[in-house]
Amino acid sequence: MKKGINVVWLSEVDLTNLNSGEGESNYIDVKKYKKDRVEYPYVSGQAMRHYFRDAIRRTTDKYICVPDDKGETCGDIEKCIGCDLFGFMLPKKGSGSSVRVSPLKVSPAIGLLSFEDNSTVDFLTRSKYKEIGEKTGGDIVNVELGTNIYKCGISIDIERIGGEEVIDDKERKLSIECGVDENERKERIKLILDAIRYLSDYSKQSRLLTDFTPDILVASVQNRYSHRLQKALEIDENRNLNVNRLKEILEDVMEYGEVYFGMISGVVANEEEVRAIIGDGLLNIDGEMISIGLGMEILTPNKVLKKVMEKL
Repeated sequence: MKKGINVVWLSEVDLTNLNSGEGESNYIDVKKYKKDRVEYPYVSGQAMRHYFRDAIRRTTDKYICVPDDKGETCGDIEKCIGCDLFGFMLPKKGSGSSVRVSPLKVSPAIGLLSFEDNSTVDFLTRSKYKEIGEKTGGDIVNVELGTNIYKCGISIDIERIGGEEVIDDKERKLSIECGVDENERKERIKLILDAIRYLSDYSKQSRLLTDFTPDILVASVQNRYSHRLQKALEIDENRNLNVNRLKEILEDVMEYGEVYFGMISGVVANEEEVRAIIGDGLLNIDGEMISIGLGMEILTPNKVLKKVMEKL
């Protein structure tokens, strides 16, 4: 039985503000992190999980409960795919709480290009209603906007989809009991993979419409549960993808899983080099043509996700 699915992708976005920081009353900033004293934008893991939940809700008629006024969900993983995929913590009187760890792990989406070099501040006003004859006006607001290439990833713990950990006190061992049949488990995994293609409910889309779906994507169907694939994609400030890192990580993961690669044109500067490393690239060394490629088929991100679905 397959143990895990990993997907990591790059997405180039237009001028936008995908996830605001704390900001001030008249200044809306972008969430940022620092690396080597340089600021980069990011979208929090919590926000990404929210976008995934909304994308799944849009693509299925299956039951997904709505939290009550205390923020608590139903906790029925057999009936509710939301509670199954995203986990929950429900208080129990006299016995602490019932906790389900999400079998769907989602990373923050991190910008890979410097925010300072790829941003601006937009000036706008919040108009206020005025009686006829009164001078029009409104509150002045400044909004940070930026373009960037974001990296994001997910990991799916296949065994725990539709299943719960059960401890046998007598035998002192742990096992996973699945409450749904195999077909239902596969359908729930397909919903997650399909949601990647339809991520759209980010903040401020009414006036800052952008696309956040994958442009370069790597996916693996694994016999071992591991997050190793998440390190495969790395770019520098000149938008060159690190092909040595990519090849090394893919070779690692190929030892315990099937790996697929997809990309569209015009995202990274060294596109031809990437295609050579992934495909059947040849290098002339002392007059002899040496293969440097992995011999993989280069698909589109959409076709990669469909390939993974076929392997379930």
